[in-house]
Amino acid sequence: MSRQNFERFFRTEKQKQFDTDFFKDADTYEAWDEIDFESAEEIPGEQTFTIKAEDMKYYAEAVLDDNPLFHDEEFAKKSPYGELVPHPLFITEIGFWCIGVKGRGNWVRTPGARNPGQHIEVYEPLRVGETIHIKMRPYDRYIKRGKYYLQYKADFYNQDDVKKASWIATLILPKTRADIKKFLAGVRGVEV
Repeated sequence: MSRQNFERFFRTEKQKQFDTDFFKDADTYEAWDEIDFESAEEIPGEQTFTIKAEDMKYYAEAVLDDNPLFHDEEFAKKSPYGELVPHPLFITEIGFWCIGVKGRGNWVRTPGARNPGQHIEVYEPLRVGETIHIKMRPYDRYIKRGKYYLQYKADFYNQDDVKKASWIATLILPKTRADIKKFLAGVRGVEV
């Protein structure tokens, strides 16, 4: 589906800015076999994410969750929480935004990647008005049933450096940069 077809679904400011063409910069993404675990120091993400009510509301809408705590501000104000509550997977939207396109961590955008699962721990609720930044590092890389798994750990902090959540992002990736290029050219089934 082209970006033009996606645009009819874009409702928020960030959605309209987010580049959905993951093929465009794919030749600069980290490849599975290139991740350097010897220097696995924590690095910052490329961008920050200032949470707006529209971000929370339309994320819940996009994942088809009609819980009014996620999208109805008046309902949420009268609840024990007193404010909108983010959908439990909202952290993934923030993660993709903060990681960005250039530099380390960009492998999460790799064409041909498959998502076998994520591990998310939330320490404090994310709130409208907070500006979130991440610190991330390579976490693990392994081969299972001939497939190449890569994990990064990202910690999410607000503008006051309060740790809000942790995310271990796991994807099955093409093994090499050459395999990514094969996928971009339409060749599938590049695993061993």
